[in-house]
Amino acid sequence: MHTLKVLWAWWYFFVFTLIFLILYPAFAILLSKERWWKYANRLRIMWGYMLFFFTGIIPRITYQSKLSRHGAYIFCSNHFSYFDIPMSAMAAKRNWRYMAKEELDSIPILNIFFRTIDIPVNRENARESFKSVQEASESLKKGMNIVVYPEGRIGPNPPEMVRFKNGPFKMAIEQQVPIVPVTMADNWKILFVDGWRIYGRPGLVRVFVHSPIETTGMTLDNVDELKEQVFQVIDHQLRLTNNFLL
Repeated sequence: MHTLKVLWAWWYFFVFTLIFLILYPAFAILLSKERWWKYANRLRIMWGYMLFFFTGIIPRITYQSKLSRHGAYIFCSNHFSYFDIPMSAMAAKRNWRYMAKEELDSIPILNIFFRTIDIPVNRENARESFKSVQEASESLKKGMNIVVYPEGRIGPNPPEMVRFKNGPFKMAIEQQVPIVPVTMADNWKILFVDGWRIYGRPGLVRVFVHSPIETTGMTLDNVDELKEQVFQVIDHQLRLTNNFLL
């Protein structure tokens, strides 16, 4: 059984790469101008659906409330798997930019995203990190959404989250934009990666997009309060769907 799980995981990454290479010319064109980025995002969603179809994954995304098409949101999700990225694209369903660790910018070919639409974050360099936040803030002002994983890395003990970083919550308050908590309930069960040790399986994946948390009127004194509120929303859903107690 474990051998089948390993084979499936390698099949997943093969299909992921093959579809991307087929779509690469279209991505190269659509990412060449900022006004075309929304079409690049639609193509990323299509990439995700194609990937899931050929790997036997059934996504089920539940929206707690209807999200406005006007204005911008910061989508904050737990982060347990590499599988979170295509699922985030489907959950956001709009024009967005990822904020993620700078190391992803070093992946050949795939770095086309972090050299155009997405925003790499260097957490070891305060000045570079500040520049990334400024770039994201400017995008929010233009009406683009930001997708971020506030844990800053893939958590080592899913479904237990690690402490959230302050960055997304400070940005939400400074820009007075709502935060949307997102719970990836099953991704850690579908795909596990630890260096060259990988395994996974097809199946149902549940994603819960919670109601936006407004930041209007908040100040930077409320950062910890907001961070804890988002953490608790996601943590509660993880407990509920995975039947565990921490």
